[in-house]
Amino acid sequence: MPVPDKKIVINKLEKKYGCSFSMIKGKKIMYQGIVDGKQIVICTPHSKIHAIGKGWFDLTTKQVELLDDADIAVLVVRLEGGNIYIVDFKELRKMMTLDNQIVNPREGEHWKFYIWGNNIQVRGCLNKFQAVPERMIS
Repeated sequence: MPVPDKKIVINKLEKKYGCSFSMIKGKKIMYQGIVDGKQIVICTPHSKIHAIGKGWFDLTTKQVELLDDADIAVLVVRLEGGNIYIVDFKELRKMMTLDNQIVNPREGEHWKFYIWGNNIQVRGCLNKFQAVPERMIS
């Protein structure tokens, strides 16, 4: 089963939050909207399931800044196989430090995340963030 389509996921979130989302200019997986007068930002990365049995994705410092600046920040990871993980980014953010940030010439400054089962883990952090997947039909 492929990765859930981001348009279907955004439609689900529009119903959940009772607002409409527009794509943030220049950002393919980031959306914004207004809920009860508060700015909400959605980031929806995706991953295939790799041979080691889990997925992984990166968040750049720019993506994290946009999420940090929002009143409500939601990370919605779309995983091959039809699952999505809807996460309060402000809670996950507590596990992200400069010490576990990765820098390389190709991708610049970013954080790498591993996802499987009921866990999301920031590379370089021993703690695991509990997240229960939801099935999506694309």
